[in-house]
Amino acid sequence: MIQMTVGDFKAHFSSVLEQVMQGEEVQILYGRAKKPVACLNKIVEAKKTKKRPLGSYEGKATYWEDESFRLTPEWLFDNMDDLM
Repeated sequence: MIQMTVGDFKAHFSSVLEQVMQGEEVQILYGRAKKPVACLNKIVEAKKTKKRPLGSYEGKATYWEDESFRLTPEWLFDNMDDLM
């Protein structure tokens, strides 16, 4: 990991970006105490995964609804505090 002050970072911005693109990690230091305030690293794209088929539980799971259950806007408004 490379550490550099804000001034050095500003002065060598293009070359620092080149180093980051090559995989180097750069830590930016600030102030007289040279406190770390930022870290630059290369963005790694996530691997693409296979798409999962929709309906993979078709025929394996069931559900039922009580016919007396009705979800209305009035019921939601009246019970909003209980749901949160």
